[in-house]
Amino acid sequence: MKKFIIEGLVIFASIIASFWVDSYREKNEEKAILNDSIITLGNEITKNIEYTKEHIYQVKNLKYMADVILDNYYKITLDKLKQTHDNNPFFHSIDINGKTVYNKQYDDDGSIMWMFRGFLAWEPADIFFKSMLNSGKLLEIENDKLRTEIESIYTRHEERVNGLTNFTKINSDEIGVWFEDKRNKYNSDINFGDVFLKERDQELKNLLKDKKATLEGRLVDLEFYLQSLQNVVSIISNEYKSVN
Repeated sequence: MKKFIIEGLVIFASIIASFWVDSYREKNEEKAILNDSIITLGNEITKNIEYTKEHIYQVKNLKYMADVILDNYYKITLDKLKQTHDNNPFFHSIDINGKTVYNKQYDDDGSIMWMFRGFLAWEPADIFFKSMLNSGKLLEIENDKLRTEIESIYTRHEERVNGLTNFTKINSDEIGVWFEDKRNKYNSDINFGDVFLKERDQELKNLLKDKKATLEGRLVDLEFYLQSLQNVVSIISNEYKSVN
């Protein structure tokens, strides 16, 4: 009888140990998956750091263009506008390798108008963040500081930048309407460069002042956003793996 009891206890202990090992292995696997997810998110954020630095450069140049126009409003020439953009470009495209290429070929029509109404779209990557959010992985991050910083990037900071980008777009559309309305006064063809030279008035000047103010606020929010990105990458680099 005693032998059966001992054998039963051994079997029971073996079963318990097996469950414990399986549970331990499963927890380690889940931890490894979460760790890999955090590293991947860190890599996405690292790319956004570089994107944001380039975007700040472009917004600063866009604001500088507004400054130059406002400071020389009734005497600035089209050549001066082109020269200003040559030295402080913001018109750009992305080549097949993902590299930013600044455009410095101008005409006196569309190119000139966009020196006034350019607004710069804001499109940081967030595919993996949304994946973590939808899968619940974000809530599994035990580091409260890291989770809070990540959440602040995609809520408070990004929403503020998005809001001011939208205001810039609204202002851009209003400037576009100004150019179209002035051009439609003429009974013959006229390019937008000549429209500005002939029609520049206080209404357009006020729109440019509004644009300048919006861009100033946008730059402040972009700097805070950038700092938040850098904080997250620093935490991940120190507590997980190195972020590429």
